[in-house]
Amino acid sequence: METPEQYQRQILEQSGRRHPHAPISPATERAFLARPRHLFVRRYRVPGKAEWHQVTAENLAQHLPALYADHPLVLAGEEDDHLLSTISQPSFVLRMLDLLQLQPGQTVFELGAGSGWNAALMGQLVGPAGRVYSLEFLPEIARTAAETLQTLGIANVSIITGDGGDGWAAGAPYDRAIFTAGTYDLPRAFYDQLKEGGLLLAVIKLEGGGDCLFLLRKTEHHFESADSMLCAFVQLQGKHQMPGLEPATLESLPGWAELQKQEVSRTRFWWGGRGPESFVWRTQGIRFFLAITEPCFRAFKAEKTAGRPHEDYFFGLWDQDRQSLALVRDDYLISHGNASAREQLLARVRQWTHLGMPGAASFRLQVHPHDDPVAARENQWIVKRRDSTFLWSLER
Repeated sequence: METPEQYQRQILEQSGRRHPHAPISPATERAFLARPRHLFVRRYRVPGKAEWHQVTAENLAQHLPALYADHPLVLAGEEDDHLLSTISQPSFVLRMLDLLQLQPGQTVFELGAGSGWNAALMGQLVGPAGRVYSLEFLPEIARTAAETLQTLGIANVSIITGDGGDGWAAGAPYDRAIFTAGTYDLPRAFYDQLKEGGLLLAVIKLEGGGDCLFLLRKTEHHFESADSMLCAFVQLQGKHQMPGLEPATLESLPGWAELQKQEVSRTRFWWGGRGPESFVWRTQGIRFFLAITEPCFRAFKAEKTAGRPHEDYFFGLWDQDRQSLALVRDDYLISHGNASAREQLLARVRQWTHLGMPGAASFRLQVHPHDDPVAARENQWIVKRRDSTFLWSLER
């Protein structure tokens, strides 16, 4: 019978094979071995499965393969499209911890406690002289995480029920901060609560479901990116949650009942492959680019039906003023109303190609308080949000 430590070693070996040029640091490995993942999961389900599992001391052995599989587990949320809380993929958690460059004695803020596992790992890394404050929006999830930490005798981590988008002024200033849920904006509190030179690891969400993890360094009261990678996280909850980020149905468009009868063109358009199975992955780069540069960008979905067991995702441009819609769906470019949205989409695709077909992680990012004056130069794009202004840049 395999032990939890054997499963932990397998995770470390798998991560080493996947990322031979970015091995997990010895300090993070030690923290991982000292804070086993299975101790933080009492109840879970596997994404894509409806059945919930209760973990007890008596049945732990049968759940170890799932608890140490290298993928997320659901802690709260009955529908995969509306997840409330997860425990993240183990190898990705370890990579995130290494990006944060945690040191003994540091003070850390975490948005989204979830199971408490990530907070416990950070508590191990900052040591007895350090401190971790983890804010969890869901009271029941926070209570369970706090009970787990108390049972394990972890004294330098505080689980606090509250809206993490406001930070936690009582523990500030922070050397490090991490978001374990995605955010569309950067709330104003973090400009004040992080120390100069402090690191913030944040999942930035865009319209249409695009997520990218950015390591941001505070520099003269704004943030500049130091690293980035693709990811997928649930959105934060509370007053800083942004509605309408997820793909919408075509039926939600004003006038779709008439517009769908006005198809003006349908041409083949491939994105490096055929068919719908890998469509979302093949179009990540152009979708991220459009979400930054094109106000008319929209992402769409077709709901599940008896004849279609999976949701169908696609995207396009919707120019409401001109009543023009261009859809990139499967292997087709489809126009409704008139051709203006199609021509605008093709112009953006040409621009994207000219720039080298960048993906999300190709961009550098500066994040400024909303009222700061920010100007864009060539190959830079400004996106203003409620609390912050995002300046996206491509190097040439």
